[in-house]
Amino acid sequence: MLKAVLMIFDEPWPENELETLGACPVCQSTDRTVLLNGLHDMAFRVAPGRWTLWRCGGCSAAYLDPRPAAAFIVKAYERYYTHGEGEVFRLDPPGPLDARTRFTTGVRNSWLNRRYGAKLPGAIPLGWLLAGLFSHRRRRVEQVIRHLPPTKGQRRVLLDAGCGSGDFLRIAGQLGYQAMGLDFDAEAVARGKAAGLDIRQGSLPGTGLPPESVDYITVSHVLEHLHDPVGTLKELYGLLKPGGCLWITQPNLSALGLKEFGIAWRGLEPPRHLTLFEPAGLMALLTGLGFERISLYDAVPHADFYYRQSLAQRIGQDPYQPGPTPGWSPEWDAKVAAADAAAAQDASLSEALTLTAWKPA
Repeated sequence: MLKAVLMIFDEPWPENELETLGACPVCQSTDRTVLLNGLHDMAFRVAPGRWTLWRCGGCSAAYLDPRPAAAFIVKAYERYYTHGEGEVFRLDPPGPLDARTRFTTGVRNSWLNRRYGAKLPGAIPLGWLLAGLFSHRRRRVEQVIRHLPPTKGQRRVLLDAGCGSGDFLRIAGQLGYQAMGLDFDAEAVARGKAAGLDIRQGSLPGTGLPPESVDYITVSHVLEHLHDPVGTLKELYGLLKPGGCLWITQPNLSALGLKEFGIAWRGLEPPRHLTLFEPAGLMALLTGLGFERISLYDAVPHADFYYRQSLAQRIGQDPYQPGPTPGWSPEWDAKVAAADAAAAQDASLSEALTLTAWKPA
């Protein structure tokens, strides 16, 4: 099996389906150095070729060059997770639930109902008073609901750009938003529509939506996949109403895991991840595009996922295989704990960065 996978990597991506940049896709600088060489598709094992990741000397972004052209990169997504059902986070999990899960869900939903005016089931009366005792859990919930501000009974339109099958649209709708999604994957869009969600098939940039029509835009692990991240951010800025908010999360180029695992780090995911940012670089880009009040959120623990998948990739195993992580040991538990602790002190070291940026009112 491993031999067959290595043969995929050694088979080059067809040359006539590549594009060579020669300059940074973010700032157009030609000042660059090789950050990592010999990258290959360790995560989903469908994309042939080996890839070079360059570090821009102008804006510090990292980018693949050469890279698959936009018209042909779809072949790298043949086994991508938007094609499966996956595990879906729900604010109203189907029962039966054990006593501990009923309690934590009851406290969480009580807090969400009070804050958002929602009507989530299973809420414990006055359970919101206990939410302060579980600050670490509340940070995780805030990450899952993408730090949405309360609508306060007003009509608020949300766009999830790169929504997949639309799982987050359900959550946003439960919290009072008029939620719609956009995704290029026809199969995922069809599945979301079948579930009654407002999802359109489209690209970024090129949404086709009217300007200044959206209050809140979420971009979850999408920006790194795009051939034109700057053009996308410009278009999203135009879609926002004055005073609207853009929420972004993606792998962090400054992550401790990248230093630990190098080319095996799960956040690289070549050739689907085309451009990666460190927090300061992404914040500077957003400022240059006109956004203000740009905030990097405190990190939630991400290291376990990234370290387990990266370790599997390092030893040539499928990171999504069921069962225990190959090669895992208590020493790795200690490394995960140390990485999460460091990120808790300095969010710029987290495996994934999360920030919000606001359009001036």
